[in-house]
Amino acid sequence: MTDQNLARRVPRSAALALIAGGAFVAARPAVAQTSAPAVRIGSIPIDASGESYYGVESGIFAANGVNAQVTTLNTGSAIITAVLAGDLDVGIANPLQIAVAIAHGVPLQMLAPAALYSLRDANPNLVVAKSSPFTSPKDLVGATFGVSSLSDFNQLSLLAYLDANKVPRESVHFVELPFSEVGAALARGTIGAGILTEPFKTQAVAAGQIRDFGDTYLTIQPEIAPIYWFTTKGWIQKNPDLAKRFVSAIFATARWANSHYKESGDILARVAKMDPAVVATMKRLYFATSNDRKYTEHTLALAYQYGMLPRAVTFGEFSAF
Repeated sequence: MTDQNLARRVPRSAALALIAGGAFVAARPAVAQTSAPAVRIGSIPIDASGESYYGVESGIFAANGVNAQVTTLNTGSAIITAVLAGDLDVGIANPLQIAVAIAHGVPLQMLAPAALYSLRDANPNLVVAKSSPFTSPKDLVGATFGVSSLSDFNQLSLLAYLDANKVPRESVHFVELPFSEVGAALARGTIGAGILTEPFKTQAVAAGQIRDFGDTYLTIQPEIAPIYWFTTKGWIQKNPDLAKRFVSAIFATARWANSHYKESGDILARVAKMDPAVVATMKRLYFATSNDRKYTEHTLALAYQYGMLPRAVTFGEFSAF
């Protein structure tokens, strides 16, 4: 299998098929906080995208002149679809989903990196069934992996992990599964391994469904942003000051969340419908407080190398600021 055989060369009219596929879970618009125009934000009830919820409940969005109205969806692809349809203004998705859209001429741009991942807070994201016979990467030959979205950052990190461990990429298979279903699918034997993030990983551990197997994110680089806030170029052009206020609010929220684990954990527990005591045991992520290109450039280059982008996407195209 060549590095380019994952590329999808489709016309712009079909580009949305690469990033669509999610569905609404629930709508939770925040109570209007200011007289400023509403910013309709799409988020996912996971630790990595918690800033939207933390910023509302802490009052940081309001203090920065952002009248945030948060809607919860279940995938980044669903959020991208809603933003492009005009149902949302700003959303969160992983870098590959955003970059694939940009590569196909869809006018998206990143506003700010969200959660960061590094060795200091590593929480192995590649998991197998608790009773799985897999003990080393070589056992993954021929396995089926569950990922939240096909052709996304998680799949990219898995390809890098397989290469690093000399597992032939052409021998494995990928299926799309929401994080909430990975634990049960592993326990049933539907998949052999999967990518899980918090709080779903802690829930699956508590249910006796999974155990840690490996860390795919750190295969890419020592510190990385697996998820980003984004919008459309048109929204930025129409709302340049509001876009900058949103970015300021996100970074202010990041600083708050990075030093208020208990308070942010209580918010996450409510959003994810988990016991706060269980959330308190989770290995939590931390958030970017600036838009450093080092979080992004290698990911974009690697995605093109593996054929997950039909053309190279530069940081200048990817980032609005």
